[in-house]
Amino acid sequence: MTQRFSENRAGAQPVTLADLVPVIWRRRGVALLVLALLLAVLGAVVPLWQPDYQARAQIGFLPAVPAPLASRENAQPAAGFQISDLDTEMAVLRGTAVLSAARSVLQGEGVDFDPKPSRLAQWFGAERAVQPAAPAGSFPAESVETIREARDIAILRGKIKTAQIDNARVIEISLFDPDPVLARQMLDAVVNSYVWKRQNDLRQKLADQYAETRRQHEAALTNQQQHQQALLDWQDDHPLATGTINGAGGPGRGDDGTGRNLETIRQQREAARIDFVTLQSRQQAIADAQGNMGALLRLPEIANTESVRELNLRLADLRSKAADLARRYGARHPLVLANDAQIAEALADLDSAITAQIAAVNRDFENARTRIEIYDGEYRRIMDEMAGNNRDRLGFAQLQRALDRSSDEVALLADRARLMQSQLAALRPDVEILQVPELPGKPVFPSRRHIAMIGGFFAILLAMAAAVLREYFDRALHRANDAETLTGLPIFAVLPHVAHGDGKGRATDEENEAIGHLQTIIRLRSEAGQTGADGGISGATNPHPQPQPQPQPHPISNTGADAATPKDAGRVICVTSPMPGEGKSRLARKIAARFARNGQRVLLLDGDLRRPALVMDGAFARQRAVRKGVRGSGQGASENMPDLQLVLQGDCAFSDAVFPVHAPELAECETGTHPGYDFLGAENPVSSALAGQLMAEKLGHVIAALKAKYDFIILDAPPVLAVADAIWLMRAADDRLLLLRAGKSRRDDIVDACNRLAQAGCAADGIVFSGVSRRGAYYGSRKRRRA
Repeated sequence: MTQRFSENRAGAQPVTLADLVPVIWRRRGVALLVLALLLAVLGAVVPLWQPDYQARAQIGFLPAVPAPLASRENAQPAAGFQISDLDTEMAVLRGTAVLSAARSVLQGEGVDFDPKPSRLAQWFGAERAVQPAAPAGSFPAESVETIREARDIAILRGKIKTAQIDNARVIEISLFDPDPVLARQMLDAVVNSYVWKRQNDLRQKLADQYAETRRQHEAALTNQQQHQQALLDWQDDHPLATGTINGAGGPGRGDDGTGRNLETIRQQREAARIDFVTLQSRQQAIADAQGNMGALLRLPEIANTESVRELNLRLADLRSKAADLARRYGARHPLVLANDAQIAEALADLDSAITAQIAAVNRDFENARTRIEIYDGEYRRIMDEMAGNNRDRLGFAQLQRALDRSSDEVALLADRARLMQSQLAALRPDVEILQVPELPGKPVFPSRRHIAMIGGFFAILLAMAAAVLREYFDRALHRANDAETLTGLPIFAVLPHVAHGDGKGRATDEENEAIGHLQTIIRLRSEAGQTGADGGISGATNPHPQPQPQPQPHPISNTGADAATPKDAGRVICVTSPMPGEGKSRLARKIAARFARNGQRVLLLDGDLRRPALVMDGAFARQRAVRKGVRGSGQGASENMPDLQLVLQGDCAFSDAVFPVHAPELAECETGTHPGYDFLGAENPVSSALAGQLMAEKLGHVIAALKAKYDFIILDAPPVLAVADAIWLMRAADDRLLLLRAGKSRRDDIVDACNRLAQAGCAADGIVFSGVSRRGAYYGSRKRRRA
C-alpha cells in the first residue's frame, strides 16, 4: 500500500518559552545582526527626537446667583452651575469660537502657526509647511484667510487636552508644544479667550431671559385688553340706566340720550386707550434700549424715519470703508483718521435724529395719556350714575376683578423686566482662573530617555523575532527529532559533523561510534529476518509488486535458483538521499569499512551509472588504475577492464569486474587476509535511457548472484529526486537507509523523496541523520584511548 508523508504528520504541540531559547541560541547570529542594526538606527534617531512640553492651567466655576426678581408664589429659583455641565464647557473650550479668538490674540503677539518640521523630519529632508494660497482668479482673499484660519484652529485644537479635577467644579487645561515658552503663551491666550466668551455667553443668556420677560409682558397686556373687551361686551348686553332699581330686580332703562352718550364716550375712550397702549409700548421699548444705539435702530418707530434711515446707511458705509482702510493702511493713516472723524460726525447726527424722534414719541404719549384720562373720567362719571340702577352688579364685579388681576400681572412683569435690566448692567462672570499657565520645566513622556529605553526593548524583541522567523522560514532540518517527526521513520544513527582536515581526531571517533551503532541495528534486523516491504530482491525485478502472503519466484530469473533467499545468503544494504551532496557515498564507504573490519565479506556497489565513483573519486580511480595495470600485463593495452555496465549487459562475469579496495578507514584495524572490501562500479558514465533499462531488467540477477558470495552488499544509490535508478536499487535491498544532512536536507525534498519511495513500494526502513554538532565520544580523548 502506498504511504504518504506530510509535514503535519505529528500533532501540533504548544510552543513555550523553553522551546524558543534554543531556537534563538541557534540563530544568535541573525539576532545579533538585527539588534546591532536597530541599535544603530536608534542611536541616530533618538538625538533627533523633539519632545513636547506641557503647560497647565485650571479654571473654576462659581455657583450661579439667582436674579433678584419680583417674588411670586409659583416662581422657581434659577438653576445653578452643575457638575454635569463640565463636559459641555470642556467642549466649548476646544470649540471654534474660543480658539478663533485665541488665534487672533496670538497673531497680534506675533505667533506663527505655520508648523515647523522637527529635527527628525528635517533629517529626512522634510521642508517647512507651504502657506495655503488660492490659484489666480479662482478664490478671493477671504477664502484664503478662511482656509488659513481653519488650519490654525485645527493645529491649536490638536495641542489642547482638557480634564476634570476630581469631583470639583474645576477644569484642567493642558497644552503641548515643543517650545515651552510658546506652550505657555498659547495656553494663556486660550484661557483668557474662554473666560471672555463665557462672560459674553452669560450676558447673552440674561439678555434672552429679559427678552422672554418682555414677551410675557406683551402677552399680559393682550390678556388685559381681552378682559377689558369682555367687560365692554357685558356692558353692551346689560345697558345701565340712571333711574332707580325697581322691586323686580330688573335693570332700569335710562333715556336714549344717556345711552348714546355712554356709547360715544366708550368708543372715544377705547380709541384713546389703543393709542395710549401703542405709544406706551413704544416708549417702553425706547426706554429699554436707552443708551444702546443698535437696539434703538432696531425699533420700527425710529428706524422707519427717513432721516434716521439715511444717517444709518451713511454710517454703515463709513464703517465698512473704515475696516477696509484699516486693513490696508493701518490705524494711524490720515485716510483712516479722516474716516473716523466722519464716522463720529455721522454718529452725532444719528444721535440727534434719534433724540428728536424719541421726543416726538414722548409728546404723542403724553397727549394720548391726557385724552384717555379725560375719557376715563367722563366714562367713570356716567358709569357711576348708571351703576346704581344695574341689578347684575355681581357679573360686573367678576369681570372687573379679572381685569384687575391682569393689570396686576402686567405691573409685575414690568417690575421684573426692570430688575433684569439692572442685573444685566451689573453682571459679573461665574468663572475664574484658579491656576495661571506657568512655564513648563521638563518634557512630558516620551522624552529622549524614554524613547531610548523603549527602542532598546523593542530592538531586543525584534531581534528575537528575527531569530524565530529565520528558524520558521528555514526549510532545512537541523535536528534528528524533526526528521523522525516529519517522515515517521526511526532514526538508526546520528552522525556528527566532520570538517575537512579532522583526520582521526575526536570527530572521527564519534563518527565511528555512530557507524557501529548502525552496524548493530543492521545485524539485529538480519538476525530477526527483517527485510524491505517487497521481500528483498524478489520485488526488485517486478515493476508492479502485489502483496502476497508468501514470497513468489522471480518471474524472469535465469539463474536456476529459487527466488526465496536462503538463510546464509548475503544481506543487501542500500544508502540513498533526497538530493546530491548530502554525504551518502561517504556513509556507504564507512558502512563497508565497518563490516570489513569485522572480517565480513563486503562489496561496495556504486549504483550511480551516470556519475560513477571511478570518474568522480580520485582514490577509487587510482586503485582502479593499479588493478588495471596488473590485469593489463596479460591483455591488450587498449582493452577496457570489465565494469558494472558490462556485468549488467551480460558481457562479463561480476568476478572479473570486482576489485579490492584499501580503505583508509581500516588503518587502525589489524591487517588480516582481507585488506579491505571489494568495489564494483561503472568505469564510464552511462546514458540515462541505457542506465534505466539495465537497472530495471538486469539488476535483480546481478544482486542475486552477488548475495551468494558476499556477506554484505552495500549499494551506493544515486539521489532519489535526481534519477529513478535509486528506486530499483532500494527495491533490491534488504535494509534501506535514507541519509539526511542537518542544515542541508530540505523538508519539501524529504517529503517528496519519501512519497516517491513509498509509491514504488520500497519505502525506507530508517534514517541516518548526519552533520549534527559533536557531543563527545564515549571513550574521550586520544590520550585516554591509548591509556
